[in-house]
Amino acid sequence: MRVTRGAALRCFDPLIGKKPWRASLGWGSFLTFEFGQRVRAGEFWHGTWHLWVYMCSWRLDGPRSLLVTSESPRGLIRRVVSRLTAHRLTGVDVGSRASCTAFEFGRQFCLKCTPFSKEEESSQDAAEYWMLFMPRHMVLTARPNCRISIHRSDRAE
Repeated sequence: MRVTRGAALRCFDPLIGKKPWRASLGWGSFLTFEFGQRVRAGEFWHGTWHLWVYMCSWRLDGPRSLLVTSESPRGLIRRVVSRLTAHRLTGVDVGSRASCTAFEFGRQFCLKCTPFSKEEESSQDAAEYWMLFMPRHMVLTARPNCRISIHRSDRAE
């Protein structure tokens, strides 16, 4: 079911002011952030709230400059992203037409996520570029071109 930008932002309300207990680099340039209680999902541990930055370009800015991007060396990404566990999620902003999302961690870090290309930004077939898995088997997803939706997750818990 499609939701408004405001409804999407309200889904993040329980996470505002919370620190992720894990922030990590996954396959390729995927990033994951775990919040809430630890839950076993197959062979992995996730939070009851699990943010997955997925099929997109992203950049992580620090207080003075760019720190890493989705194109940076994996070792550098791993080191820098893991530092986010020391900072609270203080804000989320979904840009117009869902073409950019910014996740703020304290006043020090801002993770900006955008589609891979202008073509993808306007494509009707673009993949989700982030997903927020929530309690009660729900997931909030954002696709470029103003497509934000919430639906039942098929993630096993």
